[in-house]
Amino acid sequence: MAKTVAIEFQYFEVCCLNDKTKTEFKYDFQKWLNKILDEADALDSRIKEIGGIKGRLEKIDMVLNDEFYVLNFMRMEEISNTYIVRENERAQHIDLEDDEYIGRSTVVLYDPRVNVAMIQRNRGGYGVSAIESYVNSFNSSDDLCYFRPINDEFKDSGRDGAFLKLDVRFANIRNFKAYKSKAFEKVIDACNDLECLTAHLEIGLGRAKGEELNAETIQEAILDIRDPRNRENISTAKIKYTDDQKAEIFDLFDNLVHDIIYFTVPSRGELAFTDMAERMAKQYDEQSRAKILNILRE
Repeated sequence: MAKTVAIEFQYFEVCCLNDKTKTEFKYDFQKWLNKILDEADALDSRIKEIGGIKGRLEKIDMVLNDEFYVLNFMRMEEISNTYIVRENERAQHIDLEDDEYIGRSTVVLYDPRVNVAMIQRNRGGYGVSAIESYVNSFNSSDDLCYFRPINDEFKDSGRDGAFLKLDVRFANIRNFKAYKSKAFEKVIDACNDLECLTAHLEIGLGRAKGEELNAETIQEAILDIRDPRNRENISTAKIKYTDDQKAEIFDLFDNLVHDIIYFTVPSRGELAFTDMAERMAKQYDEQSRAKILNILRE
């Protein structure tokens, strides 16, 4: 029986930092890919072990009429903690030969026209920092690649919509200062009366339809939350906002642009690299690319 799995993908701009001059510019990732294909075409020549993580770039392909690259990074684990389990037998450990590994893949889509990477979040696979280290293991210190997160920062000015929820966790409410928000001032006074250190404030509308929070009050609260003097006093802060077309949740500190794609995986089968690549390209091209381009232009 097939199952549906949700996989998250995050977006990054592929940048370069010259280690000597500290100058930042766009990284030519397409040039790096051509270098790998020319100089390290054999799979064993692509294997790198950096910071205790061993792996390789398993496959490079093109999708959507050769418009985007798709890459399959494979993390190679020597320690096997994997078993085959039958319903009426004891579990059997999967032993590895000297040249065998447990592989965990991470799929990346790359748009060479705007230098944007769409990276799968996969626990146990290659993370973003591991991919950076892998890429840079082929480079000189004058040409270091890094993936800059693309953040969709919430800007309420010029927006035509409504606030639906404010959710704030205070790490130290005793040190939080309300410079603009009278509402926060009252919350702090109440918490000081209780002599608490941490607090969780969630203000919303429940299931009420057609209603919204007071925009002026919420905007004042956002100014206090984002005030640099209060940053260490807040763990997380999110708002839910609607523009009458859809409701979105914004992280007021780190709102990394991301997508969640639902895949149908056959029972006891594989979620194939080609299937992932095609769905990623479709999502990026039809849904996310325009939004990302607008953010990068700002």
